[in-house]
Amino acid sequence: MSLDRIDLPTGETLTVLRNGASSGGAGFEFEAVLPPGLAGPPAHRHRLESETFTVLDGELQVRVGREHRLLRPGEAVTVPPGVVHAFANPTDRPVRIRTCETPAGPLEEQFHALAAAGRLPPLRRLARINVAHDLDFVLHGVPEALQRPLWRLLAALPAPSGKDST
Repeated sequence: MSLDRIDLPTGETLTVLRNGASSGGAGFEFEAVLPPGLAGPPAHRHRLESETFTVLDGELQVRVGREHRLLRPGEAVTVPPGVVHAFANPTDRPVRIRTCETPAGPLEEQFHALAAAGRLPPLRRLARINVAHDLDFVLHGVPEALQRPLWRLLAALPAPSGKDST
C-alpha cells in the first residue's frame, strides 16, 4: 500500500498511515510535520470523534477543554468527542506528531479540500463536508444554534461561474 501524502498551504505535511476507507471507518491515522510557529486550527470540537495526538519529535502546545499543555516526545493526549481543543507549534523547530481520529470522520476529506484549495480556505467546500457529516465540526466561541444554519447556507451556495461544483 502506498502512503498518501497531503501538503497543506500552512506548511504542514501529512502522511496518511490508515484512512477511513481501509479501516472500515474505524479510524483515520496520520503522521504530520508541523512547521515552526504554526498557529494551528481554531479551537473547535467534534461531536462524534475522539482525537489522539502523540508527539514523536519536538514540542506541541495543546488545548483540551480549559487545560493547556506542552507535550514532548513520547507524550500523548486524547480528546474525547465534544471537548474543545486546539494545537500549535509555538517553537522555532518543526514538530512531528501522530494523530488518530476514531471513528474516522470528516478530517481526511477536510485535509484534501484544504490542500487542493491553495492559500484561501475553501469555506464553501468545507461547509459541504461538514453538512454531509451531520455538522460534526463546531467552532468554539460561536453559538452552535447560529453555526448550524450558517454552515447549511454556505454549503448550499452555488459554485462561482467557471468553477467546478466542489
